Amino acid sequence: MALFIKNVEVERLARELAKSRGVPVTEAIRQSLENETAREHLTSQQNESDLIARLMEISEQAGRIPHRDHPMTEDEVLGYDELEIPSR
Repeated sequence: MALFIKNVEVERLARELAKSRGVPVTEAIRQSLENETAREHLTSQQNESDLIARLMEISEQAGRIPHRDHPMTEDEVLGYDELEIPSR
């Protein structure tokens, strides 16, 4: 499969990188894409780890909420009285 670069600046950068690495343009592009893909995976894994840590923290906080003998109704939670008038 062929890849056509129609952007002069992108082509210039690819050639510059290839020259500085001493490799053909195709190899420079392959290396760059491989490096960026690996970096994306690391970033994705880090974001996933951060999310898991945050969810664990929320879970621990929720676990510390005391159990009520008479749980609040949905209306009480939302702040409505028995006549559905806001009580707050």
